Amino acid sequence: MPAHITPNQLIQLIIPGITAVFALSFAWAWVYDKRLRYLRFLAASFGAFALGSAVRICHLPDEWRANALLSAAFYVLSIQLLAEGVLRRAGLRLRFAAHASMFMLVMGGMYYFSYVASNLLVRIYILNLSAGLLMVFTALRFRKRCRGRTINRILLWVLLIFGASFFIRTPLTVIQPLPHSTAPFAQSMFWVLLQLSLALMGAVLGLVLLAAAMSDVIDRLVLERDLDSLTETLNRRAFERLAGRRVADKRSQPLALIAFDIDNFKSINDRYGHAAGDAVLRQFGAILRGAVREKDVVGRIGGEEFVLLLPGADGKFAYRIAERLRTVLESSRFDEIDATLRVTTSAGIARYRPGEAVAALLARADQLLYAAKRAGRNRVLTELSDQTRDASTLDMA
Repeated sequence: MPAHITPNQLIQLIIPGITAVFALSFAWAWVYDKRLRYLRFLAASFGAFALGSAVRICHLPDEWRANALLSAAFYVLSIQLLAEGVLRRAGLRLRFAAHASMFMLVMGGMYYFSYVASNLLVRIYILNLSAGLLMVFTALRFRKRCRGRTINRILLWVLLIFGASFFIRTPLTVIQPLPHSTAPFAQSMFWVLLQLSLALMGAVLGLVLLAAAMSDVIDRLVLERDLDSLTETLNRRAFERLAGRRVADKRSQPLALIAFDIDNFKSINDRYGHAAGDAVLRQFGAILRGAVREKDVVGRIGGEEFVLLLPGADGKFAYRIAERLRTVLESSRFDEIDATLRVTTSAGIARYRPGEAVAALLARADQLLYAAKRAGRNRVLTELSDQTRDASTLDMA
């Protein structure tokens, strides 16, 4: 270990210092919202890079082979944790076996070309090409989950450029001979350009990832504001806002709205208690959420009333969906309720008319819903009389 830190080393330590700040920022964001678990991987990634860079700059340990292996281990872990964090944010992941295999393969190569057949050039190629390949692979997998959000598209391009930089930077090793010992290597053109490019790309990537994390935190806060906590469907205000966007989009045409109301719900509450009523609401909310497509909008707009907006759906399609959901609820059983009792729902379907407001569409669906109630419950009524479905009623007297 060197007796003291040189001024040049102090300047170089700015890079791991900045990286450590990013690590602490991701850790703080995770503490603020622990549901965003991918932030742990990002914090660990930037922390590992800061340690690897500090180890390399400070010559810890001073023996160059041991120094090369230790710093390489931190660098490989850093890039793997970064890839895992990005993928987990998109709902993906890499198998532990894949990470372990990559780590052992890279570190095996680093050991061989340090202690058996010492070759600095090969070690540089192993580290840079493995990091570049993993970053490009991560970007390509992440690409399928961008979902059109601006921050995701920016992150995708930064990942691609960051991955490509490893391939572009590596040929710089042929510009001048590279020394094997740590001190002269730290003065080489390749090392200086490596540090500058990593500092620039690392800072850009860190800022974009922080922006993405803050966007996710804000999205969760908005979701909590807009979500009905019991059924995890949209509340009335959020439903009407999102439904208004669908209606205004001409690509959503044709469009149908289904209004559901659980039959005799007050009797369930009175007879079995509010816990039983809540269980019914949760189950029906889960049934609706499980049936919707990505572009559909489902919400709870009243005590036991739910609505489902179906873009790109005509009356016949909406009728089939409503019938299937009605049947699923009727066949559901609840621990809180007598097993012989059927819980049913009535539904009304209205088709969107050009220029119509969401409130008017809801009002027409409600009219058909209450017509279904008056007709005996446990049925679906549409604006097409030949698609009225009669079903047995629920006797809750």
